[in-house]
Amino acid sequence: MQVMAQDSVETDQATITETFDKNSSDLENKTDLKEDIQEESGPAKDCTDEASDIESVNKEMDEILSVPDPGIVESNVEKASGDQTVNEVETEGSMIEGAWADILGSGQLKKKTLRKGKSKQRPSSGDVCKIRYTGKLSDGLMIDTNDDFEFVLGDSEVIHAFDLIVALMELGEICQVETSPRFAYGEIGVPPKIPPNATIVYEIELIDSKPEKAPDELSLGERRKTGNKKRERGNWWYARSEYSKAIICYRRALDFLDSENEGVSEPPEKLQEILEDRLKVYNNMAAAQIKSEALDAAIKSLDVVLKCQPNNVKALYRKGKVSI
Repeated sequence: MQVMAQDSVETDQATITETFDKNSSDLENKTDLKEDIQEESGPAKDCTDEASDIESVNKEMDEILSVPDPGIVESNVEKASGDQTVNEVETEGSMIEGAWADILGSGQLKKKTLRKGKSKQRPSSGDVCKIRYTGKLSDGLMIDTNDDFEFVLGDSEVIHAFDLIVALMELGEICQVETSPRFAYGEIGVPPKIPPNATIVYEIELIDSKPEKAPDELSLGERRKTGNKKRERGNWWYARSEYSKAIICYRRALDFLDSENEGVSEPPEKLQEILEDRLKVYNNMAAAQIKSEALDAAIKSLDVVLKCQPNNVKALYRKGKVSI
């Protein structure tokens, strides 16, 4: 079982803010995100102006969403010894092997260094990190293990504890992590293996980190694979009512499915396929934007879909719902 990213949570240190109320809505529309969008709407037609629409939607979302980078943790809370960032406090604590460091000062996310890594070789937000990990419940029950797991740091591809802790690790380091439910799988859990409100203890080794390849460095097929993976992660967040996290994943998916990266030499049928994928993302993102009450952004996302698929049933329904 892969480690999935979890609740967007507010911290007691004012460092990570929850963008939207987790309990504001239920899962009533999660079935909207199934893979049958293109079957309902028929094939998409070519859209030469879509690049400008994409830019407009992304600009609108930049104004609406202000989500802190989970790969960089800062704190403006004064410690007894003076002004220190969480990074500085954690670094001091982790220099002593076997000592617990309270990362956020709330006792809900703790890190203990078991083996030091290479000094000053930490991953950056946007890096592809390769880790080995095991996860156990507080009673010792093993729930997850993976010897070769990769994720993009700060892209909401993993639980929040992983995004925070791995950003503080050095290459080759092994650490133990104890995370409360709010930084793991929250009130929902992942039944039947992970119960609701579960405290989890992980052992993590940072094996490698490197920058993620830019979309223009990938083939069309590789871009589709990466973009759809990020879209599917957004769907997972949406099903958990974590709409701000879903929007982050959808926007990242569009970075790889965007038409500006398409070459003129690509076969028409391949360009049609990636267009279909792109419209799925816009339709799904509009659903999350509606749930987040980002209605102007939702309308722009839906307009992109309807420009290419005027009879898209879901887009028409959602736009009508917003306009009421």
